[in-house]
Amino acid sequence: MAASVAPAGFDVVTPEELAAARRVLGLKLAATRKAMGVTQVRLAVTVQWSRSTIANVETARQSAPREFWIASDVALGTGGLLVAEWTRTEALSRRLRHQAAVETIRRHLDQSPPVCVCLVLQRLLRDPVASMYLGVPPASPVQASGDGHGR
Repeated sequence: MAASVAPAGFDVVTPEELAAARRVLGLKLAATRKAMGVTQVRLAVTVQWSRSTIANVETARQSAPREFWIASDVALGTGGLLVAEWTRTEALSRRLRHQAAVETIRRHLDQSPPVCVCLVLQRLLRDPVASMYLGVPPASPVQASGDGHGR
């Protein structure tokens, strides 16, 4: 398998690094909540998310969208601290997904025999990770004529 590739100017992100960042983010939420004397139940009511979501996010068993962190920042009066930390964590997540897409594309290109580029592109577009980064939904198998060019 090819080595992981990160976007220019960035280090390679590992799944372990992302997991550690999510744990730190959850711990910051828990510490802030406890320092303010707020229970998980009370925070859940205030931010309109379930108590189990609060618990799972605090222990990094679940990730939450930006709206969750904005609501938590407001409810706990952290002045944007939690959203800023979430933004850093989300950047790691995006970089890890990008690396996976690049690896998928490279793997397809490395394994593909010299054939029509149309066929290689069709295979890539059927791959959900690659198509996500190309900004298109995964394609369904294309019915092509015998020459593989769809004519």
